Amino acid sequence: QLSVTRYTGEAGTSSFTHGYCVAGYNNTLNALDRTIDKFTFASNANATDVGDMTSARTGTAGCQSTSYGYVCGGQTPTAVNVIEKFSFASDGNATDVADLVGTRPNISGSSSTTHGYVFGGVASPPNDAIDKFSFASNANATTAADLFSLATNSAGSQY
Repeated sequence: QLSVTRYTGEAGTSSFTHGYCVAGYNNTLNALDRTIDKFTFASNANATDVGDMTSARTGTAGCQSTSYGYVCGGQTPTAVNVIEKFSFASDGNATDVADLVGTRPNISGSSSTTHGYVFGGVASPPNDAIDKFSFASNANATTAADLFSLATNSAGSQY
């Protein structure tokens, strides 16, 4: 069980030992949420609140390196281009480290061992770009390629 009841638009990331559920819409408060919940893979224990995003939002994408979880884009309720990261090694708040190419809510994320990729979503004007950012630096994302069609709320995968 998560520390707060949330639905729609939360980002998921994971380390080798823990899963993380971040942001979304807090059903109890009828408000956007910025909680970072952590749960262990070793047991069936409830998740615990281990930190916060810099702002509450929904419609985000999750990516992950071996050391950090990344939460990208979303809406606050206006669309944002923020890339935030939080450490897997110690509990704590996320920090704003870079920007996507444009503002994009309802997006998806994938990861390689070296880069995060964000794609799809709702943008004005429509955006079919695949944004790519390096885990080795806190540099802004660049456009790596284009999707064959526009997509929202699609699934992503990790390395």
